[in-house]
Amino acid sequence: MSWESVDALPETRTSGSPYHGAAEPVVARRGGPTAFERVRQFFGSTPELPSSQAAREVVLTPNHVYVERMTGVRQRVRLDALRGRRVDGPRVIYGIHAGEDLALSTRPGCPVMAALDARVVGPGEPIEAPLTFRTARALGVGLATPALLLGLYFLTEYSLEEMWDRIHDGMYTAEVVLGVAAGFACVLVGLALLFTVPVTWRVDAVGVHRAHGILPWLHYHEPPEDFRAVHVQTLRSPEGAPFAIEVRLLRRAEKNRELIVTRLSARSVGAAADAEAMELARRLGRHLGVPVQRGG
Repeated sequence: MSWESVDALPETRTSGSPYHGAAEPVVARRGGPTAFERVRQFFGSTPELPSSQAAREVVLTPNHVYVERMTGVRQRVRLDALRGRRVDGPRVIYGIHAGEDLALSTRPGCPVMAALDARVVGPGEPIEAPLTFRTARALGVGLATPALLLGLYFLTEYSLEEMWDRIHDGMYTAEVVLGVAAGFACVLVGLALLFTVPVTWRVDAVGVHRAHGILPWLHYHEPPEDFRAVHVQTLRSPEGAPFAIEVRLLRRAEKNRELIVTRLSARSVGAAADAEAMELARRLGRHLGVPVQRGG
Protein backbone atom coordinates (compact mmCIF):
# COMPACT_ATOMS: atom_id res chain seq x y z
CA MET A 1 0.00 0.00 0.00
CA SER A 2 1.17 3.53 -0.76
CA TRP A 3 -0.38 5.14 2.32
CA GLU A 4 1.51 4.97 5.60
CA SER A 5 0.37 6.02 9.06
CA VAL A 6 1.86 9.04 10.80
CA ASP A 7 1.46 10.44 14.30
CA ALA A 8 0.79 14.04 13.31
CA LEU A 9 0.58 16.38 10.35
CA PRO A 10 3.48 18.73 9.66
CA GLU A 11 3.10 22.15 11.22
CA THR A 12 3.29 25.33 9.19
CA ARG A 13 5.82 26.72 11.65
CA THR A 14 8.75 24.82 13.00
CA SER A 15 7.96 23.15 16.31
CA GLY A 16 10.02 20.72 18.31
CA SER A 17 13.17 19.58 16.59
CA PRO A 18 14.52 22.11 14.05
CA TYR A 19 15.73 19.22 11.93
CA HIS A 20 12.18 17.87 11.58
CA GLY A 21 10.90 21.30 10.62
CA ALA A 22 13.58 21.66 7.98
CA ALA A 23 12.91 18.16 6.62
CA GLU A 24 9.16 18.70 6.21
CA PRO A 25 8.47 22.26 5.08
CA VAL A 26 4.79 22.87 4.41
CA VAL A 27 4.06 23.88 0.82
CA ALA A 28 0.27 24.20 1.12
CA ARG A 29 -2.46 23.45 3.63
CA ARG A 30 -6.17 22.77 3.20
CA GLY A 31 -8.55 23.24 6.11
CA GLY A 32 -11.52 21.14 7.11
CA PRO A 33 -14.66 20.79 4.98
CA THR A 34 -17.56 23.18 5.29
CA ALA A 35 -21.04 21.97 6.24
CA PHE A 36 -22.05 22.05 2.57
CA GLU A 37 -18.99 20.01 1.59
CA ARG A 38 -19.83 17.44 4.28
CA VAL A 39 -23.31 17.02 2.80
CA ARG A 40 -21.84 16.54 -0.68
CA GLN A 41 -19.33 14.02 0.69
CA PHE A 42 -22.14 12.04 2.32
CA PHE A 43 -24.26 11.81 -0.82
CA GLY A 44 -21.20 11.21 -3.01
CA SER A 45 -19.97 8.31 -0.87
CA THR A 46 -19.06 5.12 -2.75
CA PRO A 47 -17.66 1.75 -1.61
CA GLU A 48 -14.25 2.75 -2.99
CA LEU A 49 -14.35 6.27 -1.49
CA PRO A 50 -16.61 6.24 1.59
CA SER A 51 -17.45 9.55 3.22
CA SER A 52 -15.99 8.28 6.51
CA GLN A 53 -12.55 8.20 4.85
CA ALA A 54 -12.85 11.71 3.40
CA ALA A 55 -10.08 14.19 4.13
CA ARG A 56 -10.62 16.52 7.08
CA GLU A 57 -7.29 18.29 6.63
CA VAL A 58 -4.63 18.05 3.93
CA VAL A 59 -1.03 19.22 4.15
CA LEU A 60 1.33 19.23 1.19
CA THR A 61 5.11 19.03 1.54
CA PRO A 62 7.74 18.78 -1.22
CA ASN A 63 7.66 14.98 -1.10
CA HIS A 64 4.40 13.90 0.55
CA VAL A 65 0.68 14.52 0.87
CA TYR A 66 -0.46 14.31 4.50
CA VAL A 67 -4.13 13.64 5.21
CA GLU A 68 -6.14 13.58 8.39
CA ARG A 69 -9.35 11.69 7.67
CA MET A 70 -12.79 12.17 9.19
CA THR A 71 -12.13 9.15 11.41
CA GLY A 72 -9.07 10.88 12.91
CA VAL A 73 -6.58 8.60 11.16
CA ARG A 74 -3.49 10.43 9.89
CA GLN A 75 -1.66 9.14 6.83
CA ARG A 76 0.75 10.25 4.17
CA VAL A 77 1.60 9.19 0.64
CA ARG A 78 4.52 10.08 -1.59
CA LEU A 79 3.83 12.53 -4.40
CA ASP A 80 5.47 10.02 -6.74
CA ALA A 81 2.45 7.75 -6.18
CA LEU A 82 0.06 10.21 -7.86
CA ARG A 83 -1.19 8.86 -11.20
CA GLY A 84 -3.75 11.21 -12.67
CA ARG A 85 -6.87 13.11 -11.75
CA ARG A 86 -10.58 12.84 -12.48
CA VAL A 87 -13.26 15.49 -12.16
CA ASP A 88 -16.27 13.72 -10.67
CA GLY A 89 -19.07 16.25 -10.31
CA PRO A 90 -18.36 18.52 -7.33
CA ARG A 91 -15.11 16.78 -6.42
CA VAL A 92 -11.73 15.95 -7.90
CA ILE A 93 -10.27 12.46 -7.46
CA TYR A 94 -6.49 12.06 -7.49
CA GLY A 95 -5.35 8.55 -8.33
CA ILE A 96 -2.89 6.89 -5.95
CA HIS A 97 -0.81 3.97 -7.19
CA ALA A 98 -1.50 0.81 -5.15
CA GLY A 99 -3.58 2.70 -2.62
CA GLU A 100 -6.90 4.40 -1.94
CA ASP A 101 -7.49 7.41 -4.17
CA LEU A 102 -7.75 10.89 -2.68
CA ALA A 103 -11.04 12.74 -3.24
CA LEU A 104 -11.26 16.47 -2.53
CA SER A 105 -14.32 18.68 -2.87
CA THR A 106 -13.84 21.40 -5.45
CA ARG A 107 -12.85 24.59 -3.64
CA PRO A 108 -11.96 27.79 -5.54
CA GLY A 109 -8.45 29.03 -4.83
CA CYS A 110 -7.42 25.90 -2.92
CA PRO A 111 -3.57 25.90 -2.84
CA VAL A 112 -3.39 22.13 -2.25
CA MET A 113 -5.49 21.32 -5.32
CA ALA A 114 -3.53 23.80 -7.43
CA ALA A 115 -0.25 22.19 -6.39
CA LEU A 116 -1.56 18.65 -6.97
CA ASP A 117 -2.91 19.61 -10.39
CA ALA A 118 0.47 21.06 -11.34
CA ARG A 119 2.12 17.84 -10.16
CA VAL A 120 -0.22 15.51 -12.04
CA VAL A 121 -0.37 17.57 -15.24
CA GLY A 122 2.91 19.27 -16.03
CA PRO A 123 3.00 22.77 -17.52
CA GLY A 124 2.26 22.75 -21.22
CA GLU A 125 1.23 19.08 -21.25
CA PRO A 126 -2.10 18.36 -22.97
CA ILE A 127 -4.83 16.80 -20.84
CA GLU A 128 -6.35 13.85 -22.68
CA ALA A 129 -10.11 13.77 -22.29
CA PRO A 130 -11.49 10.74 -20.44
CA LEU A 131 -12.88 7.94 -22.56
CA THR A 132 -16.63 7.62 -21.96
CA PHE A 133 -19.05 5.31 -23.75
CA ARG A 134 -22.04 3.02 -23.17
CA THR A 135 -22.43 -0.68 -23.91
CA ALA A 136 -25.31 -3.18 -23.83
CA ARG A 137 -27.87 -0.38 -23.74
CA ALA A 138 -29.96 -1.77 -26.61
CA LEU A 139 -29.54 -5.29 -25.23
CA GLY A 140 -30.84 -4.30 -21.81
CA VAL A 141 -33.83 -2.43 -23.23
CA GLY A 142 -34.53 -5.24 -25.71
CA LEU A 143 -34.57 -7.91 -23.00
CA ALA A 144 -36.47 -5.82 -20.46
CA THR A 145 -39.27 -4.62 -22.75
CA PRO A 146 -40.93 -8.04 -23.37
CA ALA A 147 -40.69 -8.89 -19.68
CA LEU A 148 -42.28 -5.59 -18.64
CA LEU A 149 -45.03 -5.85 -21.27
CA LEU A 150 -45.81 -9.42 -20.24
CA GLY A 151 -45.90 -8.39 -16.59
CA LEU A 152 -48.26 -5.49 -17.30
CA TYR A 153 -50.50 -7.83 -19.29
CA PHE A 154 -50.82 -10.25 -16.38
CA LEU A 155 -51.43 -7.46 -13.86
CA THR A 156 -54.18 -5.90 -15.98
CA GLU A 157 -55.73 -9.26 -16.88
CA TYR A 158 -56.11 -10.49 -13.29
CA SER A 159 -57.67 -8.64 -10.37
CA LEU A 160 -55.75 -8.13 -7.14
CA GLU A 161 -59.00 -8.14 -5.18
CA GLU A 162 -59.97 -11.49 -6.67
CA MET A 163 -56.50 -12.82 -5.90
CA TRP A 164 -56.85 -11.95 -2.21
CA ASP A 165 -60.29 -13.63 -2.14
CA ARG A 166 -58.81 -16.84 -3.55
CA ILE A 167 -55.94 -16.75 -1.05
CA HIS A 168 -58.40 -16.15 1.80
CA ASP A 169 -60.32 -19.23 0.63
CA GLY A 170 -57.11 -21.28 0.64
CA MET A 171 -56.94 -21.57 -3.15
CA TYR A 172 -53.26 -20.72 -3.43
CA THR A 173 -52.85 -22.27 -6.88
CA ALA A 174 -55.86 -20.61 -8.46
CA GLU A 175 -55.32 -19.12 -11.90
CA VAL A 176 -55.74 -15.55 -10.69
CA VAL A 177 -53.17 -16.05 -7.91
CA LEU A 178 -50.61 -17.52 -10.26
CA GLY A 179 -51.34 -14.86 -12.87
CA VAL A 180 -50.74 -11.96 -10.49
CA ALA A 181 -47.59 -13.63 -9.15
CA ALA A 182 -46.34 -14.11 -12.71
CA GLY A 183 -47.08 -10.46 -13.47
CA PHE A 184 -45.05 -9.17 -10.54
CA ALA A 185 -42.24 -11.61 -11.35
CA CYS A 186 -42.04 -10.41 -14.96
CA VAL A 187 -41.99 -6.77 -13.88
CA LEU A 188 -39.19 -7.47 -11.40
CA VAL A 189 -37.18 -9.32 -14.05
CA GLY A 190 -37.65 -6.46 -16.50
CA LEU A 191 -36.57 -3.84 -13.97
CA ALA A 192 -33.57 -5.96 -12.96
CA LEU A 193 -32.47 -6.14 -16.60
CA LEU A 194 -32.89 -2.39 -17.06
CA PHE A 195 -30.84 -1.59 -13.98
CA THR A 196 -28.02 -4.12 -14.43
CA VAL A 197 -27.35 -4.90 -18.11
CA PRO A 198 -26.55 -1.44 -19.62
CA VAL A 199 -23.09 -0.20 -18.65
CA THR A 200 -21.66 3.33 -18.73
CA TRP A 201 -17.86 3.33 -18.95
CA ARG A 202 -15.39 6.04 -17.97
CA VAL A 203 -11.68 5.33 -18.44
CA ASP A 204 -8.86 7.72 -17.57
CA ALA A 205 -5.55 7.76 -15.71
CA VAL A 206 -7.37 7.11 -12.42
CA GLY A 207 -8.74 3.78 -13.64
CA VAL A 208 -11.76 2.04 -15.14
CA HIS A 209 -15.12 3.11 -13.76
CA ARG A 210 -18.26 1.14 -14.67
CA ALA A 211 -21.79 2.18 -13.75
CA HIS A 212 -24.53 -0.37 -14.42
CA GLY A 213 -28.13 0.51 -15.20
CA ILE A 214 -30.14 2.55 -17.68
CA LEU A 215 -29.92 5.16 -14.91
CA PRO A 216 -26.38 4.46 -13.63
CA TRP A 217 -26.47 3.45 -9.98
CA LEU A 218 -24.32 0.33 -9.46
CA HIS A 219 -20.69 1.49 -9.56
CA TYR A 220 -17.45 -0.47 -9.88
CA HIS A 221 -13.93 0.97 -10.01
CA GLU A 222 -10.65 -0.76 -10.90
CA PRO A 223 -7.30 1.08 -10.79
CA PRO A 224 -4.84 0.93 -13.73
CA GLU A 225 -2.45 -1.37 -11.85
CA ASP A 226 -5.10 -4.13 -11.97
CA PHE A 227 -4.58 -4.47 -15.73
CA ARG A 228 -1.61 -5.65 -17.77
CA ALA A 229 -2.74 -5.19 -21.39
CA VAL A 230 -5.51 -4.34 -23.82
CA HIS A 231 -6.30 -7.28 -26.09
CA VAL A 232 -8.10 -7.04 -29.44
CA GLN A 233 -9.41 -10.46 -30.47
CA THR A 234 -11.07 -11.46 -33.75
CA LEU A 235 -13.70 -14.12 -33.11
CA ARG A 236 -14.12 -16.72 -35.86
CA SER A 237 -16.70 -19.35 -36.67
CA PRO A 238 -15.75 -23.05 -36.90
CA GLU A 239 -15.33 -22.49 -40.64
CA GLY A 240 -12.76 -19.75 -39.94
CA ALA A 241 -14.87 -16.78 -41.02
CA PRO A 242 -14.63 -13.74 -38.70
CA PHE A 243 -17.94 -12.70 -37.14
CA ALA A 244 -16.98 -10.28 -34.35
CA ILE A 245 -14.13 -8.30 -32.82
CA GLU A 246 -13.76 -8.05 -29.04
CA VAL A 247 -11.80 -5.49 -27.05
CA ARG A 248 -10.76 -6.88 -23.67
CA LEU A 249 -8.80 -5.68 -20.68
CA LEU A 250 -6.46 -8.38 -19.36
CA ARG A 251 -6.14 -8.38 -15.57
CA ARG A 252 -2.81 -9.02 -13.86
CA ALA A 253 -4.27 -11.69 -11.60
CA GLU A 254 -4.61 -14.77 -13.78
CA LYS A 255 -7.50 -16.13 -11.68
CA ASN A 256 -9.63 -13.08 -12.52
CA ARG A 257 -11.54 -13.16 -15.77
CA GLU A 258 -10.82 -10.82 -18.63
CA LEU A 259 -12.95 -7.70 -18.71
CA ILE A 260 -14.77 -7.52 -22.05
CA VAL A 261 -15.15 -3.86 -22.97
CA THR A 262 -17.13 -4.18 -26.19
CA ARG A 263 -17.88 -6.49 -29.11
CA LEU A 264 -18.17 -5.19 -32.68
CA SER A 265 -19.76 -7.12 -35.53
CA ALA A 266 -17.15 -7.90 -38.18
CA ARG A 267 -19.76 -9.08 -40.69
CA SER A 268 -21.84 -5.90 -40.77
CA VAL A 269 -19.01 -3.36 -40.48
CA GLY A 270 -15.98 -5.21 -41.82
CA ALA A 271 -12.75 -3.19 -41.94
CA ALA A 272 -14.44 -0.27 -40.16
CA ALA A 273 -15.03 -2.49 -37.12
CA ASP A 274 -11.35 -3.40 -37.03
CA ALA A 275 -10.27 0.24 -37.20
CA GLU A 276 -12.79 1.25 -34.53
CA ALA A 277 -11.65 -1.56 -32.22
CA MET A 278 -7.97 -0.66 -32.61
CA GLU A 279 -8.62 3.04 -31.97
CA LEU A 280 -10.57 2.18 -28.80
CA ALA A 281 -7.79 -0.17 -27.69
CA ARG A 282 -5.09 2.48 -28.24
CA ARG A 283 -7.02 5.05 -26.19
CA LEU A 284 -7.53 2.52 -23.41
CA GLY A 285 -3.83 1.71 -23.45
CA ARG A 286 -2.81 5.37 -23.23
CA HIS A 287 -5.08 6.07 -20.28
CA LEU A 288 -4.11 2.95 -18.33
CA GLY A 289 -0.45 2.85 -19.36
CA VAL A 290 -0.60 -0.72 -20.72
CA PRO A 291 0.35 -2.21 -24.11
CA VAL A 292 -2.10 -3.19 -26.85
CA GLN A 293 -2.09 -6.78 -28.07
CA ARG A 294 -3.71 -8.17 -31.20
CA GLY A 295 -4.94 -11.73 -31.57
CA GLY A 296 -6.97 -13.81 -33.99
